[in-house]
Amino acid sequence: MVIQNIETVRKSKGVTKTHIAKHCGKTSSWYGDISHGKKRLSVDDLILVADALNENPSIFFASKLSVTLKSNKSA
Repeated sequence: MVIQNIETVRKSKGVTKTHIAKHCGKTSSWYGDISHGKKRLSVDDLILVADALNENPSIFFASKLSVTLKSNKSA
């Protein structure tokens, strides 16, 4: 669920996987492996990904992400 939510936010903001990887000091293949479930995302890396997306990490644990995204857009 967390990775799916990250991908939803990333796509809605038009942020590339490469941007996130670079922001985290990682390779594009690292993020590709994360997004395809081949590697686990550590808490430290989750914080970096959230920062790259300008979001609070807790948003990725929301069960109703679309509602959360709507409230962020209006803020």
